[in-house]
Amino acid sequence: MKRTGCMSPRATRLGETLLASVLLALTAAGCPRPCPTTMVPLESLVAEYNANAASVPRLWARARIQLTLTTPSGLGLTVGTVSPLDPPNALLLLSRGANPLGPHNFVLIGRETASLELLRVGSSAEEDVYYLWYGFGDRTRAWWGRNKFAGAPGVAEMPIDPNQLLAVLGVCPLPADFTQPPTVAMTMNATPGQCAYVLTYIDRQPVTRRLTFRREIHFRWDKDEPRRPFLVHFFDAEGRRIMTATLKDYRPIKAAHLPAPPAAASVMPTDIEINWPERKSRVHIVLSEMTTADKWQVEACRFREHLPISMPPDHVVQVDEHLETQGALK
Repeated sequence: MKRTGCMSPRATRLGETLLASVLLALTAAGCPRPCPTTMVPLESLVAEYNANAASVPRLWARARIQLTLTTPSGLGLTVGTVSPLDPPNALLLLSRGANPLGPHNFVLIGRETASLELLRVGSSAEEDVYYLWYGFGDRTRAWWGRNKFAGAPGVAEMPIDPNQLLAVLGVCPLPADFTQPPTVAMTMNATPGQCAYVLTYIDRQPVTRRLTFRREIHFRWDKDEPRRPFLVHFFDAEGRRIMTATLKDYRPIKAAHLPAPPAAASVMPTDIEINWPERKSRVHIVLSEMTTADKWQVEACRFREHLPISMPPDHVVQVDEHLETQGALK
């Protein structure tokens, strides 16, 4: 019988089965999967992300949080729990501002009881401020700054940055104009086991107007998994990595007018771990009962109105006071 260079259908199937078995064995043995050979363009990736965010103009969610802070005296402090055996100990609220890219009204409220608040991390578009305060017994402290100066030179750091916390929720749009800042640019991580679309967020630094890299957002690059962010890195003005967030367990958000989330509902990560190594701070958030229902007023995100009366005035620090007193430009 004359041989040809073609394999029979049966031989082809056997070869494909053998190849699949080898790949499965390599994966089981700890060898990382190779990256896909196909990819989507930047425009498609951002459009998908923004379409998911577009139907979440407001958000109300319960949360379990565990928070680690280092006080100004150097004392480490850990409070809260994310154990599923314990009830939620926090509330997360978001109402997007007039500008899709912010600032927004946002707050994460940590509670010991329904009437006793332990901390607030948030921003108020109405007051033009972002802030953090906590009150754990006799350990109290508050920081605040103007939204327009966030990231400007010389701005003091907060143990937890509300703007960074808001950015990892996955429900605020990304810039869709790729010709001027703020914008995003895309690179690919083709390392087996680490396959990702990597979007770098680029914007002008307040006051100096210098272009800076603000954060990297890593999206799944996998033919079997949805293209969703799973890792975010934030950078300071010098380009140093100051924060890392891991995002897991995406779940649907209930729309205000529906009794349950539809199959095509918007989703967001419900297991979020954020680390600020240099600040020795960490937040672990587990969300539940997410809904876009109109269950609250934006006044809940205000800073001064909810600052504890017992907070000593000298414990309240304006992180950008030097820019306010110098009359810095927007």
